[in-house]
Amino acid sequence: MNITLPTNFPSGDRRTVRVALPTPLPAAPVALVLVDCDGDVWRQAGVTPEGEPLMVCDTPQDPDEVGPGASNPWTPTAIAAWFAPVRVLGGAA
Repeated sequence: MNITLPTNFPSGDRRTVRVALPTPLPAAPVALVLVDCDGDVWRQAGVTPEGEPLMVCDTPQDPDEVGPGASNPWTPTAIAAWFAPVRVLGGAA
């Protein structure tokens, strides 16, 4: 067997198999990104047990707002209530 020749591959089943794909293809999930009234960017970091997006703000403009935030999970509903108006920067609202 000469491995330098590309035609010397071991034999096997090399048929082309067509696979039916759903049309249209399902959309890939996109993480939600929000911008609040202060210009802070909130990104989706997971999902709450109820299925609502769990949001985090990595760099708030107000230094007093920096913290783990584990005691109060921020959801889009809570962000809109506290920091309205909120606009969607990306993802599904």
